[in-house]
Amino acid sequence: MSEKILVQVDEDLEAIMGRYLEIRQKELTELEEAVAQENFETIRLLGHRLKGTGSSYGLDELTRLGTLIEDKAMEQDMSGVPDYTAEIKHFLTYLDIEFIEMDE
Repeated sequence: MSEKILVQVDEDLEAIMGRYLEIRQKELTELEEAVAQENFETIRLLGHRLKGTGSSYGLDELTRLGTLIEDKAMEQDMSGVPDYTAEIKHFLTYLDIEFIEMDE
């Protein structure tokens, strides 16, 4: 059984999507470290980046999780943050992008 998460993304983003996902993987590692250290400022910053970029790249789930993480960090509340971080990891691990032509 496949656990792939299929997301359709505008084909115009195909050339830059690889680099975008590389950066998100690097930031995921930073986020996991910040969560372990309860470094709210780093957690907030990384959540903010996800919130701001996910939807622009057709990855609304990253925007949703980034918003939750940023909000929790601003409240200095760790509840949920490790789970949201795990959701990001799962999403990035199983993400399967289908590039399609989208009407503007």
